[in-house]
Amino acid sequence: MAKTPYIGSRIRKLRKDRKISQMELASELGISASYLNLIEHERRDLTVPLLLRISQILKVDPLIFAAQRDNQLTADLTEVLQDPLFSETNYENTELGTVATEFPELCTQLVDLYKAYKATQNDLQYLQERLSQDSVLADSSFRLRTLVTSIVTLSEIIHDNNDMQLEQRQEFLDIILKDSGNLADTVNEMLGFMGGSHLAGKELNPSPSDAVMDYIQAKNNYFEEIEQAATRARQFFPKDEALEVNDLSHYIIEHHGIEIRYTSKNEQAQETTLFNEEQNTLLISRALPPSTIRFHLALMIGKLNYSDVFDALLSKSPLNNTSARGKGLDALANYFAGACLFPYEDFYNAAENNRYDIELLQQQFGASYEQICHRLTTLQRPEQSGIPFHLIRTDIAGNISKKFSASGLRIPRYGSACPRWVVHHCLLTPGHIATQISELPDGQRFFSIARTVTKPSLGYAHPKRHYAISIGCDISQAQRLVYSDGMVLSAPRTVMPVGITCRLCDRKNCAHRAAPPPAQPSNTSQNSRNISPGIGEW
Repeated sequence: MAKTPYIGSRIRKLRKDRKISQMELASELGISASYLNLIEHERRDLTVPLLLRISQILKVDPLIFAAQRDNQLTADLTEVLQDPLFSETNYENTELGTVATEFPELCTQLVDLYKAYKATQNDLQYLQERLSQDSVLADSSFRLRTLVTSIVTLSEIIHDNNDMQLEQRQEFLDIILKDSGNLADTVNEMLGFMGGSHLAGKELNPSPSDAVMDYIQAKNNYFEEIEQAATRARQFFPKDEALEVNDLSHYIIEHHGIEIRYTSKNEQAQETTLFNEEQNTLLISRALPPSTIRFHLALMIGKLNYSDVFDALLSKSPLNNTSARGKGLDALANYFAGACLFPYEDFYNAAENNRYDIELLQQQFGASYEQICHRLTTLQRPEQSGIPFHLIRTDIAGNISKKFSASGLRIPRYGSACPRWVVHHCLLTPGHIATQISELPDGQRFFSIARTVTKPSLGYAHPKRHYAISIGCDISQAQRLVYSDGMVLSAPRTVMPVGITCRLCDRKNCAHRAAPPPAQPSNTSQNSRNISPGIGEW
């Protein structure tokens, strides 16, 4: 079987946790202790039958050995230790993978501490920008300097003139007292405007969006409870038929008494669906295509009927503040909508039979490109699992707005992804699917596809939103995709050398580099250097 990074370290940790000696485990497996030792130190591959037998003996789910379980923590740890803060340290990927596997709690705490550090840095930068650019703060700063100068000057005059008349001394003291009060008001105004009181007690948690993406990654983007709820919901509709807008609308009207109304641009300033609780009305923008309207209606049914399922999941999640839980609720409701419109077994069979041809799946299920890509990443049921995909969505500026990885690909948490990734290249050919075989510096290869999508707008005066969406898998799974036809996957003619993100990539002579590479020992024997200005010279 394909080698899974750090699987030996995981076996060794589980064995030690259960106080089983290497000799005892090897005896039960029917192999020599020396061979088990080689497996535990990543020097021998592990066959599927042997892996299943180890799972039985150690009483664990075989999925615990999936690459993505530890890869994300290793990726986060790598990003932390490549920060200039740790420029004096240098760790190999294999060392970090072993540490992440054997000491996950400690590594998680280090990553959390780094998140707090980055949040503090962001707050400091935010305050600096407001101090330097905000006109209100600039005015307050001027008043502050004026008042301080007045108080100091008058105090010096009183101090240096002992023979000053009593009336004049009292007049100066009155001015000092008045300016002191104004000074206190100005300082309080500045602190309040900068959010000083808010920041003083601020919890340094990740953003709600990041927290939800971490939660979904930890759950491997699969929620059996929601799949079951979606199956129950399908009982209200015609069996084995695609759910249409009329079916979903009729159910909401009949069972919940909600009025559904389609709005024009004069009534609604965004291409969204809004629920007015006071009027018990669902407002749907006319700009939305049928596939999106179906999805929004299914999402509404989920929130109306199965909020208890969502709440039960969130109560056991690490989403511990109101904003994060609200984002989490939206994410689970979106998951429900996909599970309801695209039932697991039907969708899985269609994906396998059509070799994951996204356009054919769109036609069969009446869905958008992005909806199909999302649903493909959720096919993680242990006894009926699809290809372990990664998914990335970026805007035209390269900002990552959605990410998930079951393939083992490390997706950066801070900053943009490598500019060589196909998710960026597809922007050059809008609407067309681009393919790519990529190779990371450690030799791991992935097969990925990407395409642009455009969100609807209310009209000419409203700018459209354009995104690039990429899904991909480990190269060992690529033959299952129709998009790999005609490629020699074992020895491809074209392999794109990529990194994770410029700050973490140590590839030399990369013309696409947008940030310095990790700190490297200086090479004193270098006799030539690039004399042309540009970002490529570091």
